[in-house]
Amino acid sequence: MDSDTMNDEQMLSPASGKILRIETGEGGSRTITIFMRLHNVHITTAPLNGVVKEIKSEPGNFKPAFLRSSDFNTKNAIQVSTGYGNINVVQIAGFFTRKIICDVKEGQKVRKGERVGKICFGSRVDVSVPDGFEIVVKKGDKVRYKKSVIAVTKSE
Repeated sequence: MDSDTMNDEQMLSPASGKILRIETGEGGSRTITIFMRLHNVHITTAPLNGVVKEIKSEPGNFKPAFLRSSDFNTKNAIQVSTGYGNINVVQIAGFFTRKIICDVKEGQKVRKGERVGKICFGSRVDVSVPDGFEIVVKKGDKVRYKKSVIAVTKSE
């Protein structure tokens, strides 16, 4: 690692699996979608240090998590306030999944790589990327929770 990259803040993958898509939404928001197969570890971790601002559960369908229609599946959205702005880690149930476990509470401090929950069996995690971060993964890449860097920024 050269000295230029030693000052980079690294955003870690919150889940193990395969990058299904990277999208830019309204207002320039960016989201990375990670699909977890049955054999992946289904623990969800914090991608950056922060404080849990809000947790919102939403009932829905149980479509296969690799399909676009899974956007309307049962989910649990964890909003984390970071030094770079708010990010969302959204746990989305899949076809076999009927249970999402949330291990954090609103107001709780979380450290990068710390467990925030678990989704039982095949599922998906969407994570928003704050402004100032460059996404360093692409569609089809395999990532591991707590280990794979998904985005970086230079510290001033």
